[in-house]
Amino acid sequence: MKKVVVKIGGSLAIDEAKLADFVAAVSLLPAQGYQVAVVHGGGKDINENIALLSEKPTFIEGLRVTTPSIMKMVEMTLSGHVNKKLVRMLMNANCPAIGISGVDGGLFEVKKREGKEDLGLVGDIYKVNPKIIEDLWKCGWTPVVSPISLGSGLAWNVNADTAASELAVALGADQFLLVSDVPGVLDGNKNVIAELNEDRVEQLILEGVISGGMIPKVRESIKSIRRGLKSIHILGWKDASHFSKQIKGDLNYGTILK
Repeated sequence: MKKVVVKIGGSLAIDEAKLADFVAAVSLLPAQGYQVAVVHGGGKDINENIALLSEKPTFIEGLRVTTPSIMKMVEMTLSGHVNKKLVRMLMNANCPAIGISGVDGGLFEVKKREGKEDLGLVGDIYKVNPKIIEDLWKCGWTPVVSPISLGSGLAWNVNADTAASELAVALGADQFLLVSDVPGVLDGNKNVIAELNEDRVEQLILEGVISGGMIPKVRESIKSIRRGLKSIHILGWKDASHFSKQIKGDLNYGTILK
C-alpha cells in the first residue's frame, strides 16, 4: 500500500460541489492500493465565525494572531465543523473515515512559536506520533486531520500546510499533495512550472519569479524533501479524474518539487 497525505485548503475546503468531487476521488483510492490521510485547513470558515466576536482578525507574516477567545473559535471551526463535514461526506461516499485533530493521542505536540512579535496561541510542531494514523490505516479507516495541536495542556493553532508536511515526513509518505486555489508554481509568463528542484527554486526567488506567499510554501517543501519526502505536489483542483491521475503518476497538472 502506498502512503498518501493530501492537504486541502482554499475554495476546495468550502465549495460543496468541489468537495463532493474530491470525496468521490478519495473514496476510491483505498481499493486501488493507497492509504490516504486528509489534512485540512479552513481559514475562510474561521474568518466567518470570528466575525461573531468583538476581536478583529490580525495576521503577521501570514499567521493568525491567536488570542484565547479566537483559539476557542478556531478549534470549534476546524476540529468541529470542517472536520466533521469532511468525515460525513466521506462516510456518505462509502469511505470509512475518522476525524481527529493534532490533540488526539498527541498526534502533534507543539511549543509556542517564538519570534519578534507575539502570535499568542500559535505553535511549532516538535513531535509527531504517526502510529495513530498507521493504526487507523491498518483498521481500514481514512483519517481526516485538523491541525489543532497539543502543548502544555492547551490547544494551539498550527498552520495546516505545516501540519500536513510534518505528518507526511513522519509517515514516510510516498506522495504529499498540497491542493488549494494555487494551480502550482508559476513562471514569469504565469504558466505552471511542471518540475522544480532546490537550486531552481532559489534561482527563481532571486529573479523575483517566485514571490509573496509562495516563497515560504516552496522553501518549507524543500526542507521536507531534505528530510526524506520523495516529492511534493503543489496543485489546484480540477476534477476527480485529474486528481486520480496525478496520484497515479499518469498526469501532472501542477508543480512537482523533487
